[in-house]
Amino acid sequence: MGARTGRLLARGGVVAAMAALAGLAGCGRGAERAGDALTLTTVTAVSDILTNPASFAGRTVRIEGEISRECPSGCWFDVTQGGATVYVDIAPAGLAIPQRVGRTVAVEGTVSVEDGQVRFLGKGVEIR
Repeated sequence: MGARTGRLLARGGVVAAMAALAGLAGCGRGAERAGDALTLTTVTAVSDILTNPASFAGRTVRIEGEISRECPSGCWFDVTQGGATVYVDIAPAGLAIPQRVGRTVAVEGTVSVEDGQVRFLGKGVEIR
């Protein structure tokens, strides 16, 4: 193998290695995260929370769905799952997310019921 061929192969190997590392790093449309790491694997249905909020009040749960509405500063948003929508407040945790209406989200936090209104107090967010 000549010197020129060796240099071309070396460059090809560097390019392949860079491409592999980019894939591992989540290049493209990877998940965006804010706040605490999500640790729960069981997803609670939003409709279950809304149907019987007292049984979930104060418990830490995970919900998933679509961001259907969001405040301009990103401190709260609505999560819609199967036609049911819950208000998610992340401001008490000191969090805010960029505008991501229409994206899929997973949130862990606690359910709160105040004056008959159900709120989900998010502590960790993952947007896909």
